[in-house]
Amino acid sequence: MPTLSRSSNDNGRSLEYLIAKSLGDTPGVRLTSRAQTSQIRDENNLDNIDPRLRITLKKAGSIAAGWVISELRPGSKSFLEVDRSSDGDEGVADLIISTSSLTLPLSVKLNHDALSHPRPYSLTAAVGLSGTAIDIDHRSRMDKAGGTFRRRIGRVETFSLVPHEKAQLYFEICEVCVETLNVIRKKPKNVAALFNFLVGPGCKKVVVRTNATKDLSEIEVFDYQQIEIPRTVQARTERRTEASSIVMNFDNGWQIGLRIHNASSRISPANQLSLKFDAQRISGKIPPSEVLFDGTVSSKRV
Repeated sequence: MPTLSRSSNDNGRSLEYLIAKSLGDTPGVRLTSRAQTSQIRDENNLDNIDPRLRITLKKAGSIAAGWVISELRPGSKSFLEVDRSSDGDEGVADLIISTSSLTLPLSVKLNHDALSHPRPYSLTAAVGLSGTAIDIDHRSRMDKAGGTFRRRIGRVETFSLVPHEKAQLYFEICEVCVETLNVIRKKPKNVAALFNFLVGPGCKKVVVRTNATKDLSEIEVFDYQQIEIPRTVQARTERRTEASSIVMNFDNGWQIGLRIHNASSRISPANQLSLKFDAQRISGKIPPSEVLFDGTVSSKRV
């Protein structure tokens, strides 16, 4: 999942909480015990966010919950169960809403539609290769690149003091990851695991957007369940003066870029360096969307 600031994380969790609360307040809807635990945890987050944004998120939560109800039990009294995911769960769904015969995995985003961001060291986990020979080899080459970087910089403790060496590290780390990705480039199971980790095609995605004054501007739902799963991928390193990126071309028409940067300003003296990728869609067919609210016109469904 994308790494967010504490305030962004509080805001996002508050939106998930408010959608779940609106659903739970609806007759015939029950929250699982895990969801109830998450609700208790996140209730206090509402006190940490901007008061105007709090009002907006409550409105958005109500609209999104109404859409969920209409999706899963149109014209019927079907019982609904709402679960909230944990960090260790597979996939990108934040809420899982079920009837006796249907399940709706729902990803909730506030003011962004970012892809999930893998860490360079654990890239093999994203493609389903944890504990394999490929995983061991990948981590060994990562450690070698990190060791070379530390020998170059000596006792320097912050990345900002060694811009040239940092740029070279970024390039070498990208090359390590590209080599690993191209090992699995024609293995459909691993390619699908990578794409699923980055994009989360097995769910519907609710994107709530606010404007500069924190008023609700739009709620849009994207049907990521309709994205074709790729079978092959080709990766390459794109080197620039100050940074490097990995460009991945999937055979379903999607192209995704992974821009590497340091997650912490400090250089750890041993073990893994604090690095991460930011993943962005460069090209690829966007799934169909439905606008639930448009602040420039009127609410489509309230």
